Amino acid sequence: MNYHILNGDALLTMFPEQIPGERISFRECLIDGPVLPKEGQELWQLREAFIQKHYLEDFQKDYKTYSYEEILKIKSIPPDAQIYCWFEEDLFCQVNLWFIFNYLKTHPAEVSLVLPYPDSPYHFSTLGEKELIETYEKKSKKLSQRERAVLGDLWIHYQNNNVFEALKIANLFTERFPFLKPAVESWRDMMPMGDYPGKPKASLLQIHKETGATEFGTIYSLFQQKVPEYGLGDLQVRRMCEELGIL
Repeated sequence: MNYHILNGDALLTMFPEQIPGERISFRECLIDGPVLPKEGQELWQLREAFIQKHYLEDFQKDYKTYSYEEILKIKSIPPDAQIYCWFEEDLFCQVNLWFIFNYLKTHPAEVSLVLPYPDSPYHFSTLGEKELIETYEKKSKKLSQRERAVLGDLWIHYQNNNVFEALKIANLFTERFPFLKPAVESWRDMMPMGDYPGKPKASLLQIHKETGATEFGTIYSLFQQKVPEYGLGDLQVRRMCEELGIL
């Protein structure tokens, strides 16, 4: 039996019926907010509290049933299954992917990684039904236990803010996983330093300064063009804009 772990509901809605198997939609954004629970606290409780605090008006669904219980389905995948992880190369997707591989670290099923076409590394959305089927049939990459462990270790480093340890790993796997180093470098550049707010916020400030734009749709479109490697959604970008006072 095949199981497809998809990077969210956008891909779920366009996923071809001709591709056999169960679908699990990973409904999280681990790049945004805290990811290291306190002692006695579970990650999902930490995430639920963060989302309720910052996105309560936008996120009307119950986190436990919408996100956490969907993620739990991954643990229930049979040991003789074939798992396909459909994730893009931007940092948003990569952080979620690192979590999944840590989650699957001891799972006996075979696991393959499915990436979008090289000319569209940040968007499955540019692929039609035929291209998605071709990607599944011809371009999925079966991963060894060591490769899965390496990707899972990146999640531990992300949780603990060890970006330079993550860079060491990414540098060792540039041939097999060429997308890792750019993703980890994007994570590094996202970190605030002194008066520098990190690349995403700095990019928003630059867009505002150069264009004078105050309408969110315009700002968001320009942001996606300027730093597509982050893969941030409209909710995350809007919150940054509000924190910067440019909306």
